Amino acid sequence: MPKKNRHVDVFKWIDMKGGDNLECWPWKGKVNKKDGRPYFTIKGKRRPAYAIVLEQVIGPAQESNVARHSCDNKICCNPNHLSWGTHQDNMDDMKERDRHGLPRTVVRAICKLLKGTSTHQEIADLYGVSRETITGINNGRGKGKSL
Repeated sequence: MPKKNRHVDVFKWIDMKGGDNLECWPWKGKVNKKDGRPYFTIKGKRRPAYAIVLEQVIGPAQESNVARHSCDNKICCNPNHLSWGTHQDNMDDMKERDRHGLPRTVVRAICKLLKGTSTHQEIADLYGVSRETITGINNGRGKGKSL
C-alpha cells in the first residue's frame, strides 16, 4: 500500500535555497503538463503545491481566496513570495505586471491585429500563444499604460 502524503511532505519537493527568503523556492517534482504548475495530492485531493505551503505557514485561506505570487514564478513555493487574495486581486496583478509574458512590442502588434478582421484564434496561431491570451489582451489585461 502506497504511503499517503501529509501536508508537511510538500516541503520535500521544494528547493528552499538554504532558507534564503529573497530567492524563489522552485518545485522539484513534476508539474502539470497543461498549465505548468506544481500540484501535490493529499488524501486524494490534488491542489497547487504553493497553496499547501501557504496554508502551512500563514494559515488556511478564506473561502474564495487564491494563492498569489509576488514573484510571478508559477513554480515558486517560497511563502515570502505568496499571499492569499481574491480572484480579482490575482487578475489585477496579471494586468499590472503583464503576466502573459509577451514583450510589449508583441502586445502592440497584437493590438493592431485585433483592430482588423483576424479572429483571436488566428492571431494566437500566428504568435504561438493561446486564444485566451489574445482575448485577455483584447480585454485590457497586459496592455499597460505605455502602449
